[in-house]
Amino acid sequence: MAMSRRAPRGGPTPRAGAGASTEGARVVTAAPSSQAAAERQERMRQSMAPSRPGRVRLLGERLNARFFREAWAELKKVHWPSRIQARNLTAMVVGVAFGVGMILGGMDFIFTRVFQFILQRG
Repeated sequence: MAMSRRAPRGGPTPRAGAGASTEGARVVTAAPSSQAAAERQERMRQSMAPSRPGRVRLLGERLNARFFREAWAELKKVHWPSRIQARNLTAMVVGVAFGVGMILGGMDFIFTRVFQFILQRG
């Protein structure tokens, strides 16, 4: 492996004479002044500001006939489950919720008894 052929990365490069290569050398620039930084921040703040006028009827813009037509078109694209699939999925959700409720209720009961025992002895 020829390590000597690699260009230096970062940092100052050694000066080997008048024809020294600066390939891979780090370019050092002066830090921007605080005023330039403040101007840059202000430009960024202005670019992030909303471009809408102050008082706009957002509800009126959103709830128009076009909105409802597009919503209906999207609902037509949905793959709706069959009655059997809906029943099975509903039963699964209710069963999982019941199981998790029983586990958490049991843990709550056990921790309540443990803390009561600890507090009575202390």
